[in-house]
Amino acid sequence: MYRSVLVAILVSLVAGCVSMPAQKYQPGIASTQELMKTGRSKMAVDRFDASKGVDNSSLDIRGSQLTGAGDGSFSTYLHDALQSELEAAGRYDPAATARLSGTLTVNDLESGVSVGKARVGARFVLTRQHAIVFDKVLTADHQWDSSFVGAIAIPAAMQNYTTAVQKLAEALFSDPDFVKANQEDVPASH
Repeated sequence: MYRSVLVAILVSLVAGCVSMPAQKYQPGIASTQELMKTGRSKMAVDRFDASKGVDNSSLDIRGSQLTGAGDGSFSTYLHDALQSELEAAGRYDPAATARLSGTLTVNDLESGVSVGKARVGARFVLTRQHAIVFDKVLTADHQWDSSFVGAIAIPAAMQNYTTAVQKLAEALFSDPDFVKANQEDVPASH
């Protein structure tokens, strides 16, 4: 018993020094289905940045660091995730007149002893022919079973961060105002 506890503590200490980029984003089934059922119009994904004070380059998980993918920022990770979602649904076109951009407003990750939590939010702006047709802040929360043992909790937190981003993408693509604004015949508001 004593030996297994000692091994668990040593493993968690060793795992506590890890710095890893967020895992490659996989489009969520719910988002793909939502995009496929809400029209055929294409859109591009423009620049995403982060609000002042938002952790955009590194999230601490028990001494380990989760970093954004690509250029190392989570705002780019969100950009790439949304582009992947649109590509999976056949709705992405870099030359489309509908253009999605945004600002990361919330980016929190917590790996508790028994429960892990992630909260990701962004202000999304959709323009069509340079006129804003959608501008809204959305947030997604995700929770999972965690562990006292860092070697279990740290990888779980890293994996579940991606799930939180999938939930944020689903919240955007299923938002009734976004669906309406993404219809090709909707006149642009100023």
